[in-house]
Amino acid sequence: MKIFFNRIVRKEPYGGGSHFVTAMVEYLLNHNHEVVFHLNCSDIDVAFLVDPRPGDIGYSINHILNHKNQINPKMKILHRVNECDKRKNTDFMDDLLVQTSNYTDRTVFISEWLKKYFIEKGFKNAANSNVVYNGCNLKHFYPKEKVENNRKIKLVTHHWSDNWLKGFDLYKFIDQNIAGEEYDFTYVGRYNKDYQPQNTRLVKPLWGPELGEEIRKHDIYVTASRFEPCGMHHVEGAASGLPVIYHKDCGGINELCSNHGEEYENFDDFKEKLDLVSSNLNLYKEKISYQNIDINTCCEKFYNEILDLVK
Repeated sequence: MKIFFNRIVRKEPYGGGSHFVTAMVEYLLNHNHEVVFHLNCSDIDVAFLVDPRPGDIGYSINHILNHKNQINPKMKILHRVNECDKRKNTDFMDDLLVQTSNYTDRTVFISEWLKKYFIEKGFKNAANSNVVYNGCNLKHFYPKEKVENNRKIKLVTHHWSDNWLKGFDLYKFIDQNIAGEEYDFTYVGRYNKDYQPQNTRLVKPLWGPELGEEIRKHDIYVTASRFEPCGMHHVEGAASGLPVIYHKDCGGINELCSNHGEEYENFDDFKEKLDLVSSNLNLYKEKISYQNIDINTCCEKFYNEILDLVK
């Protein structure tokens, strides 16, 4: 088969959607399929729409539709939806994604929360939609073999986006009220200009093996992100062997973390959940299902979606 992507491969610190493309392209190549990033041929079997906007290559849903209508009517369009307005407090993505669903042959959401969200927004193609959760590279993200005892508990989070809804209210609270004698806190990645911590260890954006090595230095993964379609950060945290504490309004995050983490509602509740998880670290770690957060599991499910479309 020949599969077109409207986003490119990136092996650097970047958003989760780009890392998915990198993994999916590698998966297809390993299965002896051809991958292209330009609409300059007439024999594309599936157009994999990562985002309906033009983005870094310049191909939007309109370009893909024109190609299908004028050159290659047999081409199928598979759309992976991993975005929504509520995530970043914007006002243009929801309408665009709902409109795009009118022209695609198959839609795959990255969480049940996101699918329900768009059905309520007017998405009408639910019969041709499925859910496939994110995964990460377990060669880069895996638990450390030995954990030191009798030391401060180390907390960590990481984000590519600097949007305040990524949870900077909690990270600021941790810096001012928790980081100190009992707990250490590390923030990895880009951060909001209104977040100016004094007691937090800041680390530049990292990717792949370097990021996995950094996360493994810690004990508990914290995310205060709101309304995440699914997210990658908590997946990489859990794959590194860390229990996850997450906000009750996290969106799709709890669908992967409820088994090996705890939900919190406010700052006081967070402190209680932090103490609970800290006292039962091994119990939470044993509940992590690594197969469910493996990028190969994710890619295999998308591969089956592609095969089904071509059939």
